[in-house]
Amino acid sequence: MSDAEIKQKLLGYWSSPRHGYHIAADGIIYMCPRKYATTTNRWAVKDGRFYWGGGPHTIVTMNDKKFVYRQIGGEGRTATLIRGTKEEVDPD
Repeated sequence: MSDAEIKQKLLGYWSSPRHGYHIAADGIIYMCPRKYATTTNRWAVKDGRFYWGGGPHTIVTMNDKKFVYRQIGGEGRTATLIRGTKEEVDPD
């Protein structure tokens, strides 16, 4: 999958066990619900790797419903995001 295809697939609303996120085309990840949360991070895809806040991650699994990524270096933390809708992740 090309970087452009990965980027396109990442756009939208996702949930982790702790938070919801909106991965936006402007290169920003917004913590949800945006009405109350002000936390943001930059994201990018380069050479098949996912970057969250500048830190590189290996893409372990990526499909229409699930995105699993693992930190390169550091603690090697693995995270799983589950696709959601705006209504589920960022209700007004």
